[in-house]
Amino acid sequence: MIAASAGFQTRIRAALEKAANALLAERDARGVWVGELSSSALSTATAVVALAAVDRAGHADLIARGLAWLALHRNSDGGWGDTVRSKSNISTTALCWAAFGAARADEKYREAVNDAERWLARGAQAPGAPDSLLDSELLVRAIADRYGKDRTFSVPILMTLAIAGRLGENAWHRLPHLPFELAALPHQIFGALRMPVVSYALPALIALGQAIHHHAPARNPLARWIRGLSKNRTLRVLKTIQPPNGGFLEAAPLTSFVTMALASMGLAAHPVAR
Repeated sequence: MIAASAGFQTRIRAALEKAANALLAERDARGVWVGELSSSALSTATAVVALAAVDRAGHADLIARGLAWLALHRNSDGGWGDTVRSKSNISTTALCWAAFGAARADEKYREAVNDAERWLARGAQAPGAPDSLLDSELLVRAIADRYGKDRTFSVPILMTLAIAGRLGENAWHRLPHLPFELAALPHQIFGALRMPVVSYALPALIALGQAIHHHAPARNPLARWIRGLSKNRTLRVLKTIQPPNGGFLEAAPLTSFVTMALASMGLAAHPVAR
């Protein structure tokens, strides 16, 4: 046991030394480390949809480059992961599929679109179901189930699919309403409220909540009235929490979700979207 322990400690020390040397070797000429985010299918797809929602013709070059990158970097199974090194998952694959739809590029990228639909069909349907038949109702359920009660991610993904025309008729009615009117309240009481999204997603709560209300108003007349009254005030809140560089939390997906939500309501020229 003593010998085995000593041998283990020797291997640990060797591994630590190798890791430390590899880390030190990554410094530049100044002796510091410079990093960057991984290339991301998630960010690329959401940016494409946002740009297409704002002005598909005006952003045609950027959109085309984004779609070409997505088609080139899909995984061998036909899906996409969050980064080029990630395994395929239903959320990012759905967003990439939406990007081709939002850009009206299905025919140009027919192979990539078909592969995505087959992947989503397998991911969304029960075992034994045909892997070539994509049921939008099952896809909505599968994405919602993945995140449970937390709507921080499921609602933006479903909204993107709705904007891209991927959920068929009555798409917006399949999305749960978000109480964006709460953003009009003093921020000090947010902690006491049981929000359906985490606190850092306040921009999404406002923009997505307004978009859903715009396209599929609540049946409750009191809820409709309150949300109608709070629309302008919460848009002002959204503007005040937007950093000077235009992004939210330095995150392309969150910024894209906010932008496409506003554009879907005819607010592409709103200062936040611009």
